[in-house]
Amino acid sequence: MEDLSIEEVLATRPKVEEGKGTQGTIRGSLSFRNVSFRYTDAAEDCLQDISFDVHPGETVAFIGTTGSGKTTPVNLLMRFYETIGGDILIDGVNIRDMKRSDVHALFSMVLQDTWLFEGTVRENLLYNTRSVSEERMKAACKACGIHTFIKALPNGYDTVLSDNTAISAGQKQLMTIARAMIQNSPMLILDEATSSVDTRTELITQQSMDLLTEQRTGFVIAHRLSAIRNADIIPVLKEGDIVEQGSHEELLAKGGFYAELYNSQFGQAA
Repeated sequence: MEDLSIEEVLATRPKVEEGKGTQGTIRGSLSFRNVSFRYTDAAEDCLQDISFDVHPGETVAFIGTTGSGKTTPVNLLMRFYETIGGDILIDGVNIRDMKRSDVHALFSMVLQDTWLFEGTVRENLLYNTRSVSEERMKAACKACGIHTFIKALPNGYDTVLSDNTAISAGQKQLMTIARAMIQNSPMLILDEATSSVDTRTELITQQSMDLLTEQRTGFVIAHRLSAIRNADIIPVLKEGDIVEQGSHEELLAKGGFYAELYNSQFGQAA
């Protein structure tokens, strides 16, 4: 079965049992141990016995061709589906022993689709986050380079966003990054977060995401080279298997499947 997008998974009714365990202070280590998974209508596993470890503050970026299974680890990590084999651990605790709501609360998300809603800029930035000071909200917007833009809107942070509001795709994406900064979760999911913006805006967006990922464990799904070059660990998926893993430089030096993808897809961007 071809990978489902994060948006499609969010609309899917969960098919897993609730755990009862709780987590204290999260450091952000992540382990996949011999994880396998198959969608119910699929003839074969879309993940086959994959394993990797991510230390607190590191970024793991999945790369692979369409249908290689690169979004499935996120779907399993968020407990939208249950593994058919192996374990996923956060700080050494199996996520099966955690409530889904507790798992979700550990993550901020920046997705390809910006999911802003009709409400004020302030309401969009503070979505599902309580007790945030004005200074903290504005500091996040300044870090993302959108504070001046927001102040220039008719009512500043109290401007209601609608279909008639003049706001670019890049500004929308930067707003979702600022929202993730404000949320301040210990772990991040970045799914194709720069794919809908032009090259110039991509650079600004990437710089903001670099700030966002500082001291947080990041989980990246991307096609563009700029989104994965700085990742600490890049598992390369092919037909549900991790065929290589390492840093960008290490994988290029191997001259294997990753180097082939790099040369065919990203060579002109280098």
